[in-house]
Amino acid sequence: MLDGKKEKLNQTKINKEKYIEKLEKKLNYSINKVENMEDRLKNYDKYMDYMGNPEKTSSLFTESSNQLNENEKNELKGKFKIAHSKGSIMWQDVISFDNRWLEENGLYDAKSHTVDENRLKDIVRLSMKEMLKKESMDKHVIWSGAIHYNTDNIHVHIATVEPSPTRERGKRKLKSLESMKSKVVNNIMDRSQAQKKINDLIRNRMVNSKKSDSTLSFKNRKFKKDFLEIFHALPEDRRQWSYGYNSLSSIKPKIDKMSRDYIEKYHKKDFENLIEKLDKEVEVYKKTYGSSDKKRYENYKDNKVDELYKRMGNAFLQEMKQYDNSVKAKLVQEKVNGNSRNRKEVFKDNLGFNQIKYGIDRMLNSEYKNWKNQLAYEKLQQDIDMER
Repeated sequence: MLDGKKEKLNQTKINKEKYIEKLEKKLNYSINKVENMEDRLKNYDKYMDYMGNPEKTSSLFTESSNQLNENEKNELKGKFKIAHSKGSIMWQDVISFDNRWLEENGLYDAKSHTVDENRLKDIVRLSMKEMLKKESMDKHVIWSGAIHYNTDNIHVHIATVEPSPTRERGKRKLKSLESMKSKVVNNIMDRSQAQKKINDLIRNRMVNSKKSDSTLSFKNRKFKKDFLEIFHALPEDRRQWSYGYNSLSSIKPKIDKMSRDYIEKYHKKDFENLIEKLDKEVEVYKKTYGSSDKKRYENYKDNKVDELYKRMGNAFLQEMKQYDNSVKAKLVQEKVNGNSRNRKEVFKDNLGFNQIKYGIDRMLNSEYKNWKNQLAYEKLQQDIDMER
């Protein structure tokens, strides 16, 4: 019996020791949390002071202000402290520039060592808006930035906090950060006009030109065989008559060949011009991003050429839909009239008609031109006689 009491007392002692140990862990955790908070607040103050150091920057700026005065700086620092006291992470970003690149794009003057701060601040705002939107943080953060001149390369420091924290981890998606970087680069370089010319070559000069040029006209007779071969290989479901459908994968090489032949015949110079412009764009991006970030530009040229073939292919496929409509309409009309020909016979009729029509048009145009030339010649003879 004594042994039972002794065992019970020992168990009680062990339980109390475990309880005390647990309490000590909780206490130590709370102490560490407070110490970490104090360290973080000290670091936040140091970072804000570092960002706004007049030896390094002209001024702090925010989403809504280009230059904070002392009262606004203190107010901003207070907001940062409140955010951090609630456990907010402080995200610290640095955007660094090659000064020569800034100079080439009109933002930097090497002689005076000055940068177009207002424009650069606006570009940073656009990039921050892009990144925060992709992170779903655009509604509930505050941030401040500063342009620093204290190193060989001009750079911008940006600090961001959440007044009401929603995140325990500070990791952001790589795509969000890449979008932020791209926004900065694209707004500084402003390649919009160069890219507009590229798109104009693809969409207007080549593809739209094809849309108004019938493949079955006599002058395009070279493409008739390929056109009909592709047409007869298309699936029954006309909704799939689009270049992007997997069901067309077996005939895409034939569609691409027809597009390539058409471009070679009618748009050779346009295509050469396109390749030249694409090569120039790749060089610009290569110089901007460097060899360490090839994925931003290495596929740019191929993607734009693929876009041309996709659009040109869809132009041919759209024409095939129209051709199919005309054949079906003719079959329906012949059934109404009591005829029972099959589609192949109607195809031949349509092709024959198109060729005859082109021949007649060509003959009439030739006669008209001869008549005009004759009139011009007779008028010239009359003018010579009058001068005599």
